[in-house]
Amino acid sequence: MHTPNLSPDTAPPVYTSSRWQAAQNARCAGPSDLAIRLVETRVRTLGLLHDYAKALGEGLQVPLDSGLNPPLWEAGHIAWFQEWWVARNVELLKGVHCNPLHARKPAVLDHADALFNSSLVAHDTRWALAVGDLSAIQGYLFDTLQLTLQELARVEALIRAQGLSPAEQDSVLYFFRLVLFHEQMHNEAAVYMARQLDIPLQPSHAHPSPWVFSDPVAGPLSIPAGQWMLGWQGDGFAFDNELPSYSISLPAFEVDSHPVSWDQYLAFVEATGHALPARFQWQGGQLLEQRGGQAHPVSLSAAAVHLGQADALAYCAWAGRQLPTEAQWEYAVHIEPGLAWGEVWEWTVSSFVPFPGFVPHPYADYSAPWFGTRTVLKGACMATSLTMRHPKYRNYFTPNRTDIFAGFRTCATV
Repeated sequence: MHTPNLSPDTAPPVYTSSRWQAAQNARCAGPSDLAIRLVETRVRTLGLLHDYAKALGEGLQVPLDSGLNPPLWEAGHIAWFQEWWVARNVELLKGVHCNPLHARKPAVLDHADALFNSSLVAHDTRWALAVGDLSAIQGYLFDTLQLTLQELARVEALIRAQGLSPAEQDSVLYFFRLVLFHEQMHNEAAVYMARQLDIPLQPSHAHPSPWVFSDPVAGPLSIPAGQWMLGWQGDGFAFDNELPSYSISLPAFEVDSHPVSWDQYLAFVEATGHALPARFQWQGGQLLEQRGGQAHPVSLSAAAVHLGQADALAYCAWAGRQLPTEAQWEYAVHIEPGLAWGEVWEWTVSSFVPFPGFVPHPYADYSAPWFGTRTVLKGACMATSLTMRHPKYRNYFTPNRTDIFAGFRTCATV
């Protein structure tokens, strides 16, 4: 068992790990860095769209499913969202104080609002919309990016001319950071959908950056009692559900150094008869996953994945352990450099609820409609963009979702 080297009178250290430095930098990125990241992300979006078209044909037809979006609609929505909050936003420079209902500038694409505004277009109707062909959507993605970069150059000149402080820069750059992260979330969702539909992806599109954990620790980790500030603090971008931060007292606890692996999970399956996730089977002493019409061997040392929260809770009940709370997970990652994360999203036991004093940001549909109906997941997965892999980020899904790349780790109060 690994324990941090702390004396009783020493407050737990907070490690600023390089494991999330890229995400930290992105949340505080200035215009030049943002321009690079916006272009890189749009290249990934177009690459994923190309992979889909190669597999499905230029019509990119997929079956109606509650967990999917039509690929052409989703790509158009990415372009629309960026244009709506940046190029068409008259109150762009107000940041979180922007009135979301103000009249926008015209869109570059006719009827864009009626086609791609996810707040107004019901999910199932997206399959029947005339969104245009692949070439039209590619053009829309190109045009909206160019408009965004033009606005960013204008804002950069403003920052230089007026010598804006970091806090003032956070306001005028807020929507550029928002649209960057929004697009990266949709990129990850495209990888989930491709796995569900057996669509092959280029490795660089599926897994944008390797995740390297340089100092693995075996076995459980002992986490000392302490105070933790849950939520975002300081300068830079924050999602509304990360605010405001507040202090929470945590008793000492023990937590797994790694997410539960397949060999650990298979022991539970064998002992209890619990079902394996869809597309997985144990055959001839080997774990196999069905993809692309073929059975692919799965490493038993890899984190178990495509598990819902009920699977995680059942394992914990069998093992005499618990799922960590959101606060326990975040605290442990920040103070314990030996904790490995980022291979799979990790279920917590915490419901997705607002922090005390929550105030919605202009994109009001991001958090508030989902409070109380979702569960918090922490971490990242191999499909997550490097600049989204931040331990303060609150991912959330309904607990029955197994299409996402989710697993879990266990803990116990000591």
